[in-house]
Amino acid sequence: MDTLSPVIACKDLHKSYGSLEVLKGISATFEKGDVVSIIGPSGCGKSTFLRCLNRLEGINQGQLEVMGQDVSATKLSWKELFDLRRQVSMVFQHFNLFPHLTVLENLMLSPHKILKFPAADCLELAFHYLSKVGLTDKAKAYPEQLSGGQKQRVAIARSLCMKPEAILFDEPTSALDPELVGEVLEVMRQLVEEGMTMIVVTHEMQFAREVSNKLLFFNAGVIEEQGSPEALFRNPRSDRLKAFLHRLKHPENSLTSARV
Repeated sequence: MDTLSPVIACKDLHKSYGSLEVLKGISATFEKGDVVSIIGPSGCGKSTFLRCLNRLEGINQGQLEVMGQDVSATKLSWKELFDLRRQVSMVFQHFNLFPHLTVLENLMLSPHKILKFPAADCLELAFHYLSKVGLTDKAKAYPEQLSGGQKQRVAIARSLCMKPEAILFDEPTSALDPELVGEVLEVMRQLVEEGMTMIVVTHEMQFAREVSNKLLFFNAGVIEEQGSPEALFRNPRSDRLKAFLHRLKHPENSLTSARV
């Protein structure tokens, strides 16, 4: 592992489903401590790109490196996948908690099974991160007993239990009722302050503008524009980004609202 390398780097990344080309040559570098928000219209390849970064999706062409290790091969061994996903964890839109396990058991499972930590260490780790997301009182609850916001905070704590180098967030608030969004974003803001490397596909434009140090605008399978959030929000260069931002400001002119 090369600690001087970017946490994640990809070059000319392509992904197709049959004849449908979803990613058309994505190149990007994510350094330690980066908080990168990815925005763009529905169907532009944002979530597919995120899933390629920890190899939930295969790659048709291009190079992908995580902590200096090439993980571009068509097929990776189970060990290679475990190592990759330990370093690059993911928080999903729909939580993906195991419904038959308690909150505590959900958090302890991967450190015990994958990292081979002793049960006592897993228990300590789980309570540490439950405390961080403000849910120690829910340790013995089952996912069905939690609100959507609580489930997502548990999902974040579960990712943290793997001690990752980076966390990928795939629209982490889009499945939540509006009044629950704030509690999840607050946890994410805390992670930013602690220096966690984060790549976030998001429809929360205020979060993207205030918290990110880089913004990527995806359109039709390519990165059409990238730079600081301030630059892209204040002075977008591409007509497509201008139209996208205009629609967010004036949702009454479109069927699409600011939660894109």
